[in-house]
Amino acid sequence: MTPNPVRPARPPDLPALAALWITLLESHASLDPVFALRAGAPAPLEVELQEAIEDADTALFVAEADGRVVGFCAAHFERSPALAREACRTEITELVVEPAARQRGIGRALANGALAWARSRGALRVEVRVAARNEAGQSFWRRLGFGAFVDVLDRRL
Repeated sequence: MTPNPVRPARPPDLPALAALWITLLESHASLDPVFALRAGAPAPLEVELQEAIEDADTALFVAEADGRVVGFCAAHFERSPALAREACRTEITELVVEPAARQRGIGRALANGALAWARSRGALRVEVRVAARNEAGQSFWRRLGFGAFVDVLDRRL
């Protein structure tokens, strides 16, 4: 499996991106049921992905191997409130590589594509949220230089 360089997502990629996103959500659901998919989830995912492709403040990147999409990354550029010293930031909201294509540098290439996009938009900081129980995800992001910033606490009702 030879990966091609990361590229921006295009509308024909939407079904593959939705399938990968479902893979990501199912993986997270195994860590905590709060991440479980709703009934009928695939249809809204493609709509959300289409909107993301059209949104100037969102970037979707794909990685291909052997002519098919095997990973994707989503990043969103956000402007800070006028009172904040930091004018903007970027959040990497999703990153997934299909299981059979992992450990080949594809995730790193996708993350680097998002980081380069964030830099090009003027962001000086990039955030990523990783489930506390996602040891592989925590390790991945820490190897890329990410560290603790804000703890998100929850309380189930």
